[in-house]
Amino acid sequence: MLFRSSINQIRQNLLHKRSEFIKSPSFPAEFEHFLFHLGDFLKKKGGSFKSLAFCWPYRDELDLRARLLEWQKEQPDRLLLLPKVKSDKRLSFYTWSTSTPLIRNSYGIDEPDPMAKGVIEKIPDCILIPCVGWSIQQNQCWRLGYGGGYFDRTLLDLKKTGHRFQSVGIGFDWQQINEAWSPKEHDQPLNLILTNSGLKNG
Repeated sequence: MLFRSSINQIRQNLLHKRSEFIKSPSFPAEFEHFLFHLGDFLKKKGGSFKSLAFCWPYRDELDLRARLLEWQKEQPDRLLLLPKVKSDKRLSFYTWSTSTPLIRNSYGIDEPDPMAKGVIEKIPDCILIPCVGWSIQQNQCWRLGYGGGYFDRTLLDLKKTGHRFQSVGIGFDWQQINEAWSPKEHDQPLNLILTNSGLKNG
């Protein structure tokens, strides 16, 4: 009989391992490998993106700001976006630059101030989404997050608008979930997973 760990136990194990990994001697080199593949992805796919959303680094998540600012500066009409949590437990996306005022939400995450001058709400052409864990099942890419469902609700809403966009989970190879875990009905598949060894797809 196959033992199935609870989703909460899998999540906590992965979060603990991530906390240890970020402090380990191997992290800098693996992060450089990740940044190389991120750069390759942006070079090959990013030319079609006018707006790219990412998450402010939180709880040992990867800090992608420097590399994404390089991508933005290559063409002046490109926009970087940050998510903002809404009261309906969905996300909206607002323009961000190094001079954008940020406000801290109830989770301790910095968000753009929608009332600040020059901050505009946009629908992203690509969303880079941090993974607590990831899996490829049924020829699709799946992300395990913190359990709030914010990205799942948001991705579903964006799909309903008909706007074409890429959803890309980001993380490391070791975050692949090898235990008996199956996505739930409300989970939304991603287009791609990007790790330190490159792109994964279904």
